[in-house]
Amino acid sequence: MPSLRCALSPPLVLIASIASAQQPSKTDAEMDGFAGPIKSVSTTTTRFPVKWSQPGGPTLAIPIFCSECEYDSDGTKTRSGQIAGDEFQGEISLLVRDGNGRVIDRKVYNASTGQFLRHEIVGPFGKTHETDYLDGKVSTEQLIDYDQYGHMSNWQSLDSAGNQTSRNRTITTKDGVPTDRSGWGKDDRLSWRQTYDPKTEEEHFTTYDDSGSVKLILTCIRGQVTSFREQSDLPSEFGGNLIASLDNGNAENYDCAKNRSCERSIVHYEYMSPGKRNPTSAEWRDAEGRLLYAAYYEYELDAFQNWTHRKVSVWSYDNPERTPYEDDTRTITYWQE
Repeated sequence: MPSLRCALSPPLVLIASIASAQQPSKTDAEMDGFAGPIKSVSTTTTRFPVKWSQPGGPTLAIPIFCSECEYDSDGTKTRSGQIAGDEFQGEISLLVRDGNGRVIDRKVYNASTGQFLRHEIVGPFGKTHETDYLDGKVSTEQLIDYDQYGHMSNWQSLDSAGNQTSRNRTITTKDGVPTDRSGWGKDDRLSWRQTYDPKTEEEHFTTYDDSGSVKLILTCIRGQVTSFREQSDLPSEFGGNLIASLDNGNAENYDCAKNRSCERSIVHYEYMSPGKRNPTSAEWRDAEGRLLYAAYYEYELDAFQNWTHRKVSVWSYDNPERTPYEDDTRTITYWQE
């Protein structure tokens, strides 16, 4: 399997790395960063008035993905949101399971108003159809197909009238390496394509204008940017970053723009727990190794290595002192309790 991977960050609507292998299916709880038979989590957060921000690229101050959540015994999320005053605000899910206990249908409601928000149909490999509602009417739909090995192969988004707004196709090897991804817009014109050769570890990313002419060409080899060109005379549309993730915990960040070469920086993460859980530090350095931005973490962990108390401090080149940024406390319950 390739160890380096490139991915583009917004504003370009893109994808995770084309070189990354298909990951084993995770439960909702695992996707939220939890381990063990978690039943519920309740979080209290204190944010300090510190002026700190980082440029676009890999995240240093990692947010809390689930403030107030509940899960079934198999890790399926049934409640998600936050506490505002004394009221829970968020979503509540009603699940339908087949005879083997697998979730095949999920209806999601607004916890405060009871309004119907979303309907999901789930197949053996994951969600296959999602319908979103606004004020009781269909607002958008998503249709998802999978190949015979369970890898997502097609994704289509429709508006309230059933017209396509976007469509993506992915070709994946049997062992889970995506080799070709393409995206089309509402008029079904090709807007971008990304390819990957597992033998050479070479990636190409190309975008197209409405006439089908090339706008942007980007090439990566083994996670390294080797060329970047914008063909159009229009102002640069790129404005984002390319991230090459390394298996040793580093991420190489490339800031590319028209009429200049890509500027390279490196972000290094250290972790307290296996599986890249509970980072203890995230440091962003320029190509010469000078520290530019950083976030540091302190934890209290329970027996499942889920944190129950977290302190986050930040650092920047312009303010070279570790400054408290956030203090979080979580109450976690488990199904075995």
